[in-house]
Amino acid sequence: MSKVLSLVLLCLVFQSSVQAKDCNTIESLNWLVGNWNSENSKLKINESWKRLSGKTFEGSGFTYSIKKNKTVSSETLRLVEMSGEVFYLAKVASNDLPIAFKLTSCSAKSAIFENSLHDFPKKIRYQLNKEKSITVFVSGENGKGFSIEFIGENDNSLSIEK
Repeated sequence: MSKVLSLVLLCLVFQSSVQAKDCNTIESLNWLVGNWNSENSKLKINESWKRLSGKTFEGSGFTYSIKKNKTVSSETLRLVEMSGEVFYLAKVASNDLPIAFKLTSCSAKSAIFENSLHDFPKKIRYQLNKEKSITVFVSGENGKGFSIEFIGENDNSLSIEK
């Protein structure tokens, strides 16, 4: 009986370490590479990601107002793997410096980045819904925030091999 219990515990520890390792590398986020678009009667939003290296993705986001006929916001994004962790860096006009969010949880179809010290957002979650659809959830205190449904091209053929 103790051998069975030891084997079960060993399997659980191994499984946990494998899952944690996946979240410590940028490889788990390859599904994000591509161009993603969202549109409603007021706004057109685009977010795109490309792989620069085995440890860096570069991204950008633009929000275009249909009523104002102009871009109303933009951001420069970066995913960086360093020291065994992955960080999401967002540079927006309202902040002088990029804001860093640490990858705290991931699976084959989702990634959660958090920075509890930032005013808003505190959490950014990407969810792959199906091959050409992702939802981005942006939230602050008490989970208040918004989500954006993107449709697009998930083109991993553009990825640079290790």
